[in-house]
Amino acid sequence: MRFPDAATWASTVAERLPPTDVVKLAYAAANGTQAVDELRAQSGAAILRDFCDQLLEQLSANDPVYLAGLLTGAAWTGPESGISTSRLTAATVIDLIAEARRELLLVSFATQTEPGISAALAAASGRGVSIMLLTERHTDNHSYSNAATPFPDLTAIRLHWPAAERPHGAALHAKIIVVDDHVALVGSANLTGRAMEDNLECGILIRGGKQPRAIREHVMSLYMAGRLRRL
Repeated sequence: MRFPDAATWASTVAERLPPTDVVKLAYAAANGTQAVDELRAQSGAAILRDFCDQLLEQLSANDPVYLAGLLTGAAWTGPESGISTSRLTAATVIDLIAEARRELLLVSFATQTEPGISAALAAASGRGVSIMLLTERHTDNHSYSNAATPFPDLTAIRLHWPAAERPHGAALHAKIIVVDDHVALVGSANLTGRAMEDNLECGILIRGGKQPRAIREHVMSLYMAGRLRRL
């Protein structure tokens, strides 16, 4: 059972520690108690050791991926800037998929069967998560060149935006992940290997509040109205 103040605790960490230390805590959280103990032993700063102790308490009642996501917040790929940032786009996406327990919505323009994401989606499907994919198609947008079906072996509800339901030249360009109506990742990265690892991309992670549910309900309302259709 999660501590009710896990999100508040993570916000406090982000306020009191430099970003590089927050990222260290996120990595440690994702890898479990041994990694947290190792980080604590290596740290020369009393405040970081204190937060390591608090993280161990949080891990006793919270999922490691959940805590890592709270600490991560924003995800980047691309070149270094000299400003401390989190560079975890691929890891964040995979961790969010792993976090899903009921339903998962993924919206993407360019979409490829990237191995890490494919494995995470297969595992989610295997534990009973309902997966909905809204992706662009060459049939609906001739400027989109990829004609392959992404994640072809995945059991999922697949939606598309028909050419007849969109303005001429319009593209399905959103990049969104919504997990269990509680978490949303909204950003620039397509579900492709290059976007996950190489491109200059940024995503903002939203936990709690009204927005994750509102995003999913917007997609569902378009589907119910016939603007989006099932393949």
